[in-house]
Amino acid sequence: MQRNNRNKKQKDGSEGFRPVLLGGAVLTLLLIFLVFIFGSQEFGPVYKLVLDATGPLQKGASQFAVPFRSMREKYLDLLTVREEKERLLQELQKCRTAAYANRGAVALNARLRKLLEFKESSGLPTVTARIVGKDPSPWFRSVIIDRGLSDGVDKGMPVVTGEGIVGQVYAASANYAKVLLTISPSSAIDVLLQDSRVRGILKGTGGSTYRLEYVLKTIEVAKGDHVVTAGYGGMFPPGLPVGIVSEVTRNRRGMFLEIEVVPAVDFSTLENLLVIEQKKKEFRPQSEAGYP
Repeated sequence: MQRNNRNKKQKDGSEGFRPVLLGGAVLTLLLIFLVFIFGSQEFGPVYKLVLDATGPLQKGASQFAVPFRSMREKYLDLLTVREEKERLLQELQKCRTAAYANRGAVALNARLRKLLEFKESSGLPTVTARIVGKDPSPWFRSVIIDRGLSDGVDKGMPVVTGEGIVGQVYAASANYAKVLLTISPSSAIDVLLQDSRVRGILKGTGGSTYRLEYVLKTIEVAKGDHVVTAGYGGMFPPGLPVGIVSEVTRNRRGMFLEIEVVPAVDFSTLENLLVIEQKKKEFRPQSEAGYP
């Protein structure tokens, strides 16, 4: 019973203390309000008291906000770095594009220079042409050029680059012509081994190499020997580069060597060509030398 009375008195005392706390809070807020209103006047005791009371709170709030300001500044710096990175990447891409274009221009200039050198050194009448289409078929490799009958290009004319022979015109219209490439399986031309002057027939494989056929086993042929056009039948002028021997195989059976020749011309990068003008001849992709 005494314990209950004691608890009741404590409860009544705490309830009586609440209005005091509430009044103190209201008074504090009122003092702060008065400070803000009369802040431009001379500092009085109340102002100094409030300042002393609120100063630590403001200092703590300022210190608490420092990390957030630092994070905000770092975030803004990160955005700036990201924008700068994107700008630099765009500039790098432009520089790379310009570099590729310059390299392409240098390569084109080198090819055109070789064409001009061939034209001047050969003394042959030629027509400059550019490839505008390709036949991807491995059994009938051909390209379309932007020159035709109106430019003096006709069926049967040989086609070359500054590096060597490319093929022969097998069809022509007014403004365009089709060229059968020498790497086509249906192509066969008379050639010579440049040093030994041994004659053979060069046939296309449809791939990136030739086969040199009908060279007897008694002939010494070595890797690295140069192959040139023979000039028989008037299809190609004599002495034009054809390719280089890359492999020689001597089988136990048969009379002839198996010879692989790498073309002097890179057919994967063909762009500009020269058509050698000559009298119209019947188109004969097979050899006229009497070989099978």
